[in-house]
Amino acid sequence: MKKSEKELWELRVANAQRNVINRRRFHSMAGGLVALSLGGLGSAWASGQAVKQLTSGTITLGGWPDWIGKDNIPDFRKAYPDADVRLASIPGEEDRIAKLATDPAAVDIMLLVENDVQRLIDLGVSAPVDLGAVPNYANIDEAFKVGYAAASQPRCVTTDYGKTGFGYRRDIVKEDLKSWADVWKVAEKYKGKITFLNQPQFVIGTGLIVNGDSISSTDGSTVRRAADKIIEIKPYLKRFVDTDISKGLVDDSVAIAMSWDYDIYLAQQENENIVWVAPEDGIYGYLDVWAPVNTSERLPVVWKFFDFFFQPRQYANFVNTLGTAACMEASKPFIDKRMANSEILNPSKEVLKRVQYPKPLGEGQRIWDREWLRIQAA
Repeated sequence: MKKSEKELWELRVANAQRNVINRRRFHSMAGGLVALSLGGLGSAWASGQAVKQLTSGTITLGGWPDWIGKDNIPDFRKAYPDADVRLASIPGEEDRIAKLATDPAAVDIMLLVENDVQRLIDLGVSAPVDLGAVPNYANIDEAFKVGYAAASQPRCVTTDYGKTGFGYRRDIVKEDLKSWADVWKVAEKYKGKITFLNQPQFVIGTGLIVNGDSISSTDGSTVRRAADKIIEIKPYLKRFVDTDISKGLVDDSVAIAMSWDYDIYLAQQENENIVWVAPEDGIYGYLDVWAPVNTSERLPVVWKFFDFFFQPRQYANFVNTLGTAACMEASKPFIDKRMANSEILNPSKEVLKRVQYPKPLGEGQRIWDREWLRIQAA
């Protein structure tokens, strides 16, 4: 059944807020931030003192505006009248790390991408998840319990995930595109009708994929070759975009657009000629996670909220509200049928095998920053 215009608008607004986020890595500042946080704050957590824990009260979740199911918090309040969750809008990944570096008690939970949890560990503010208090985390599929969100001794919990690929208009593009290499082949033909994301990790990551290299490479010559690949296609791009990522596909002004799975899925609801491609030569993936902060005085409330959220019905409300990809098979009966059956949001195991998740770049971030500047200047 087709969604109403109001429902589509609400979904697109929620996701448009996410599209403006620049997830550029913050590692180049990590050393200074660690020194600031450990040397200048003199708080209990920095000196190794235990923080007294409370089992009730309000916890704060920092992240994108309204990145939560519409019923998750109201239902949590009903289930736990002595507890509550407040959302703190901290729009950018870099802003979130900086916030914890200068004000480590600002939030109880921070929304991050999984590989950035290392920064919280470096800052000394990461809290291990008490899995004994969060039994419903077992409902998250094992494929998404990786890295710091692993099934044992996690430092965060996976909430959703995304895949970076591209969409194209089949009524404009006559070729059957299957890979990033195909985009490079037809770029000249569709000059001025192609957009890429204005975010270096996805752009340089795509260059690495096209060259057959790891998306987490920190080798200077390898990253430079990836940047060269982007510079090669840049003359044919309309622009690098920050917002309204799929708008051009909807209104005919763009033929091919680098984007995320959920964004193309939503665009397809407005224009049936849009095709999503999970590139055969590799997919840049990311895991969104909630990372608990060890300065929190209410970690028991954090565990209550986590456990409540990972109930299949509550998790489905999160997915249905935001139009994001689910990481919980048990929630599928409660997810909007079109979303649950979407090959974009719920791809085959064969597609998932092509997804690469980035690892922390560490000092290699400086190399990526330098090459991104070179791409911009080209």
